[in-house]
Amino acid sequence: MNRRLVFAGLLFSGAVAAAGLNDFARLWPVAATTEGAYTVTLTPEIYAQVATRDLTDIAAFNADGEALPFGPMPASVAPQASSWREAAWFALPAELPPEAGDLSLHITRTTSGDLSLDATLSHNSLDSVQAFLVDVRAKGSLIEGIAFDLGMNAADFNARVTVEASDDLQAWRTIVSAATIAQLRHGDQSLVRRHIDLPSPEAQYLRIRVLTPGQRIPLHGVRLLLRPPGLLRRHPPRQWMHAEFVRKEGRAYFYRLPAPLPVDMVNVQLGEENRLAHFSVSARAANAKHWGYVGQLTAFRLRGAGVSIDNEAMNVGSNRLPEWRIESSVDLAKAPVLDFAYYPETWMLLTHGRAPYAIAAGSSWARRDSFPLELLLNQVRDKLGDDWRPAATELGASQQAGGPAALKAYNRDQIKSWVLWGVLILAACIIVWMVLRLMRAPPPAAE
Repeated sequence: MNRRLVFAGLLFSGAVAAAGLNDFARLWPVAATTEGAYTVTLTPEIYAQVATRDLTDIAAFNADGEALPFGPMPASVAPQASSWREAAWFALPAELPPEAGDLSLHITRTTSGDLSLDATLSHNSLDSVQAFLVDVRAKGSLIEGIAFDLGMNAADFNARVTVEASDDLQAWRTIVSAATIAQLRHGDQSLVRRHIDLPSPEAQYLRIRVLTPGQRIPLHGVRLLLRPPGLLRRHPPRQWMHAEFVRKEGRAYFYRLPAPLPVDMVNVQLGEENRLAHFSVSARAANAKHWGYVGQLTAFRLRGAGVSIDNEAMNVGSNRLPEWRIESSVDLAKAPVLDFAYYPETWMLLTHGRAPYAIAAGSSWARRDSFPLELLLNQVRDKLGDDWRPAATELGASQQAGGPAALKAYNRDQIKSWVLWGVLILAACIIVWMVLRLMRAPPPAAE
């Protein structure tokens, strides 16, 4: 029986061979060539290649094919969460010609959702501004967005603004060349655009100016979306992508994300001008039975009287749900475009052994080894100090590794492992059968 157990152990050790580079469909060379700790930003190509929703079929290897510690950024060095905060703002004087006034937009809407616009000028309001200064008062923080608290009783308006940043109130740099701020109403409905995404600058002051003379903003307050300073403060800018349209059922439209992206915002673009529609947004896991309610979004696409304005996106929290459904309140001639925003994730890579190093992705069965990145990172800090920062490294052009064979449901090594496991189970069953047979056999007769 001991020999049988040894044989079973050999079978077990042969069945759990570690995944190698060729078990993944494609690879991306890493620019870093020395041993150390690096940050790697996942690219759209990598997201599109992975076959799992939890990204476990992304791994890293050195030139000798040894697996490298690689995975999501440890919590101790991950960027801190952003948060909204009320900001101090000050109206700036603006010299306007006597005939200048506010642009008021009047909207009419038919029962089918068609919109028409009429633009007229009205006298300037005392509580409106044409330019204003924001005192950030958050040294070192990244400014990711700005939102305007608009006066709801003010006249309708549509304004194009520019956003500039400065650290000394003298030298200014443009960070947003043009963005739309608007408040349009019809009956009990209100169409509002009051948020601007910013490219995460570090600045002491922001200056917002209306681009068209005579237009003003009924401003009551300002909020800033700030990301606190930290070990890894910067992250790649938010990116947008279209979802794949799948089908239509009545007023419901179904879409699919082509990759497991960590989306956090969704937007609906209507395919027709001067239209308005309310949408109920739902999402679910792949092939799940029930849809989960996400929220409501009002989509509009206004063109006329020299005005061009579209609705804002909706925040949906960070998730990787692949299937989405939007249901319209009115009939639409064209399927809307469903857009998603996400921040590409930054992972940590610890290199050792010979270069070149590579990131691999895409496998139906191979999975990344689980490494204690936090523990390994603490060991590096013990040697290099608490102020040490991992260096960012770039990825080269995609190359084929295992190719399409890695994405098949089964491969030769996996079949071999299953055969070995089958032999092991069969041997165990035979042993159990022999033991039971011996236990049931009558004892030999005494002489």
